[in-house]
Amino acid sequence: MDEPGGPAPETERPIHRPEPAFRPVAAFVLAIVLAGGLGLVVGGVVPVPSLRWPHFSSPFHDDPFAVADPAGGDWLDRSEPTRVDIDAVDVHAPLSALGLDYEGNFEVPPMWRPHEAGWFEAGPTPGEFGPTVLLGHVDTDRSGPAVFYAIRDLEEGDAIEVTREDGLIVTYEVTGVESYPKRRLPYEEVFGVEPGPALRLITCGGEFDREEGDYAENVVVFADYEGSRKATAKDRDRPLKGRDDFGR
Repeated sequence: MDEPGGPAPETERPIHRPEPAFRPVAAFVLAIVLAGGLGLVVGGVVPVPSLRWPHFSSPFHDDPFAVADPAGGDWLDRSEPTRVDIDAVDVHAPLSALGLDYEGNFEVPPMWRPHEAGWFEAGPTPGEFGPTVLLGHVDTDRSGPAVFYAIRDLEEGDAIEVTREDGLIVTYEVTGVESYPKRRLPYEEVFGVEPGPALRLITCGGEFDREEGDYAENVVVFADYEGSRKATAKDRDRPLKGRDDFGR
């Protein structure tokens, strides 16, 4: 959003450093893709099964985590995301870092904070080469609809803005919304290497199985990188939704 009197001046983008950007590819696949989906409604973690590492061709055969940008893009340096704003579906959420617990289970946002989404901190940060992944509950027992309840209604062309700790706002454009059975999530399609930075939003979807205590599907929003800008005073003053905005 531009300040009155004209657009905010463009900031110089730091040169992309491939070292951190795609070291997380294997961890990413391990933690999310082959975990049988995200149990975002029924608990704090989901178990991670074993997996066979994908084959990476030369010159990366010695270090499958060090995947450089094949297009030689000049992307943003690393900076942690702090919030996500999606005006089209009224999402204005703080972001917390998610990782793996000591048993190798993938963390999800806490159930008692339905207004909060999370980002997978081992993966690329917004504007880095590769897919940044944000996760949020679709609902909870106490709140009813939660932070990512409405992302299933996003449409192609809708804008998603992710604010970084360094004061840059990275903008993405939605390219599609898909729903997949949790145990058949197509990891290459969802988390495969893109020609530049990308964004994925993930929540639960489909029918709720009361016997299993979980939803049958994952909703995945695909979005492509559009650019970045320095946050304005108006951007910084945008209110975040809090816990009181979600409740029965």
